[in-house]
Amino acid sequence: MAVTLKNIADEAGVSLATVSRVLNNDPQLSVSPETRERIVTIAQRLDYNKRRRQSPINRRLAIVEWYSTEHELSDLYYLNLRLNVERAAQEAGYSTATVFAGNLTSLADSVDGIVAIGKYSARQLEKMKRYADVIVDVDGDALAQSIPCVVPDFVGGITQAVDYLAPQHQRIGMIAGQETTGDQETVVDLRLKTFVNLMQERKRPDNLTWLGDYSDHSGYEQMQAILQLPVDQRPTAVIVANDAMSIGANRALQEDSAAEIKLISFGDVAGVANYIYPPLDAIHVPTDQMAMIGIDLISKYMNNQLAPERVVVGTQLVTR
Repeated sequence: MAVTLKNIADEAGVSLATVSRVLNNDPQLSVSPETRERIVTIAQRLDYNKRRRQSPINRRLAIVEWYSTEHELSDLYYLNLRLNVERAAQEAGYSTATVFAGNLTSLADSVDGIVAIGKYSARQLEKMKRYADVIVDVDGDALAQSIPCVVPDFVGGITQAVDYLAPQHQRIGMIAGQETTGDQETVVDLRLKTFVNLMQERKRPDNLTWLGDYSDHSGYEQMQAILQLPVDQRPTAVIVANDAMSIGANRALQEDSAAEIKLISFGDVAGVANYIYPPLDAIHVPTDQMAMIGIDLISKYMNNQLAPERVVVGTQLVTR
């Protein structure tokens, strides 16, 4: 059987994510020289070849998506997250089957674990438990349902954005979105909730919020609504909850050459905000790291009876 990242991680006493990032020469990884050398030495001794597709470790994962394929193609965040989860699972030696949450019955064969991408109701998560004993939610906070999960630091990210804008902007706004689970439960958006709380704490206007549906067109429409306000009633800076809406909002601003509104995009998947013209400042969410941690968690819970945990992955303010 071919050597997997998990074999190296077990012997080195580190996580799968750490092994993957060391062997892929990730320049942003902070790890001691001793740990890096130990991982490389073990990989060489075990004759690990990262270019060769790793053989399964006789374990099969279902990757469950809350978005349909069509919807996912319009949302870079979830598309990128799924691709990263699939890649991390492959590197760890798992075989995978990717299914839409509404089509779980297609899992005719049993699976050893489920990586659920997105946000799910308690009913949906209970249904998943019929198909696998171990479930990890990537991007949704499922801890209340006793399911381990990985989530971005929405609170910290929005706080970073507000702290960055507040010295220069009295009127800060937000274009957010509304989401529901597959069985129509409303999802509380921590980005919007945090923004409103911060505005209230800082005695700033807390009603400068516009709700769309996370699409490019929706971002365009919400920015058009802002631009229809008298200049003295508009926000002078706007935090936009995802990349797609940022693209639409920016397009509306480009059509109104007199408008002076600063945008910050939340997500910055694959550095996309850098390719918008003009490039946008952004709160970067590391979807690759979230995916690796998700696979790391599912491996851990397959092999151990542990209390569930929530891993919060930090975000980073990127100025351009």
